[in-house]
Amino acid sequence: MPKELLFALTSLSPSQDRVAPQKTSIRSWRDAGMQVWSFNHPSEIAKVAKLYDVNFCPVTKTSITTFGGHYIPISAMLDWARERDAPVLILNSDIELQLSPWELKRMRWLSAGGLCYFVRYNHDGDRAYASREPYGIDAFLLHGRDCRLFSESSLCMGQPFWDYWLPYTMAVHGRPIFSVEFPAAFHRNHPRQWSWENYVRCAQEFDRLTGALGTRQAVDACTAMSKEARELFDREGVKLQLRPAEIRHWVEATFQKSECDKTFIELGAHCGTDTEWMARLPGVRLHSFEPDPRNNPPQFPNVVLHRAAISDRDGVSPFVLSKQGWGREWTHSSSLKAPRNHLTRYPVTFGESIEVRTRTLDSLWTEQGLSTIDFIWADIQGAEAEMIRGGRQALEHTRYLFTEYSDDELYENQATLGEIVEMLPGFRVVELWPDDVLLENQRFRSRVA
Repeated sequence: MPKELLFALTSLSPSQDRVAPQKTSIRSWRDAGMQVWSFNHPSEIAKVAKLYDVNFCPVTKTSITTFGGHYIPISAMLDWARERDAPVLILNSDIELQLSPWELKRMRWLSAGGLCYFVRYNHDGDRAYASREPYGIDAFLLHGRDCRLFSESSLCMGQPFWDYWLPYTMAVHGRPIFSVEFPAAFHRNHPRQWSWENYVRCAQEFDRLTGALGTRQAVDACTAMSKEARELFDREGVKLQLRPAEIRHWVEATFQKSECDKTFIELGAHCGTDTEWMARLPGVRLHSFEPDPRNNPPQFPNVVLHRAAISDRDGVSPFVLSKQGWGREWTHSSSLKAPRNHLTRYPVTFGESIEVRTRTLDSLWTEQGLSTIDFIWADIQGAEAEMIRGGRQALEHTRYLFTEYSDDELYENQATLGEIVEMLPGFRVVELWPDDVLLENQRFRSRVA
């Protein structure tokens, strides 16, 4: 599977006075790792293409007769995302993001199967003095496969109510809603570009789609409906934090409170730094795997050390030893797989290959007579796909899996994050770090760890 693309979908204005803020916004979207598409009427594209180096999608059916301009229906963007089965961020053309690619990737995976909206912060030229927007929302992250939930609509980017329609629809369909309420999306103040007449017209279209307005038609009734809709998806939503917690803190908070017996598996113990604190958790019995003969984890009464590498078969396999890194002998990066982009990303060299014993999670599961695995810590240097292929039965009975991933192929044929998630259809992403992911088996969500 190639590296997943995330698309920024917008409608760039052809007005000359919008060039500077829109170029700033486009640059910020690319800095966040997105490919940019602008949806415009064919009569505008030639002019806009001279100003902006982006991809264009022509839309002939616009709201020229309704709003007096070529405003683009949000349905056109939703249909585009659905047809490509792709994750998209639909946002107004003057929204500047302050996000790194992995931060945006984190939001994409945490909100998988639902929608994530970004509360914007308004400013007059200095983002240090930006203030939270209390009403409108200008950016929405969702996947194309979920766009089938939306009906055809005349609600348009640049006019009211499209921003409430997206999260409201997801909420009423029981899909999870997430929000980014810390400063990540910025907007420079400008005069209002819609009329109260259009506000009512859009409210009536929102009512046609949702039935939320009923017999009420006056402006104040439309405003009340808007408030009720916002309260619904705000109430249903989960606020994403600016930064993920340290995995050790998460594990301790999740499992420290219970004295019941727990089974942990550590794949790649190295010298036992993490073995030690996991072994101290109440009720834990830990199976710890370390194939590199240079690494010697300390012994604990509740830890079973396995001198083997986890793979997709039981037997023996070549094991490439990492050699030098950061000016010293480096025993952290040895792998069943040959290094690839690891050689350019980190100052680590690799030396000889040795033969090591390999085990599968499923053979461990059977041999030890396990019933439930509460937590797996997998630091196996690119062999994530092999672990999954050799552990179908064990993983079906695993509550949480914490594993490395790489979308940059650090090791030859290493699975991407998308491939790992696809191989584990019963799991959801709980948290994401730049190189690690925490996955939860949804079979256990209703149970207490």
